[in-house]
Amino acid sequence: MKTNTAVLHLKSKDPQKIYNLAGRVSTSLEAAQTTFPRPDPQLELFKTEISKLDTSIKAKDGSKIKAQAVIDQAEVVYSMLKSLTIYVNKVADGDVSIILLSGFDCNNEPVQHDIPDKAVIKRLEDGSVPCSVKIYMDALPDADRYKVETTTTPDDPESWETEIDFGSLKKLEIRGLTAAQKIYIRVSGGNTHGWGTPSEPMAFIPR
Repeated sequence: MKTNTAVLHLKSKDPQKIYNLAGRVSTSLEAAQTTFPRPDPQLELFKTEISKLDTSIKAKDGSKIKAQAVIDQAEVVYSMLKSLTIYVNKVADGDVSIILLSGFDCNNEPVQHDIPDKAVIKRLEDGSVPCSVKIYMDALPDADRYKVETTTTPDDPESWETEIDFGSLKKLEIRGLTAAQKIYIRVSGGNTHGWGTPSEPMAFIPR
């Protein structure tokens, strides 16, 4: 009898796909800490290495040194993902619902679940009312929802606040902003399998 297990479903060690899967698993494990109380490796360490991978991907400039840094860090995160499948499989003991709760795919599903690629904001414009902003972007393949976050300090990862969750592409407008206060906006595309990589922050001054 075939046992259900958590699997990576990564056909190659593409750094962006590793980052996307790691982000999904990290978010899922954090949201289900009652079910997964002691991840191995520890969740905070895992999140730190994911952040390092994100930084190295963003720092790519065509140089061989930075390209190798991305590959090396992707390997670190990939190894941690493999270790986490072992932990999840111990907890789940073949229970498909618990496996899927972890953010991993199950081996009884033939294909990898793709979360959307990195979002790109095309432009920001004044919204339909004072002190609002309208966000324009192209549709992302595999995305059926969009999340909009804002901050006044984009370099602080803890400062981002969700303004729109599960929004549609045609209704990405934030209202009630503070006049003349410069903010930064980023957007992520998502689906039932998780959220993709957020766009680069774009600045806007409401009026």
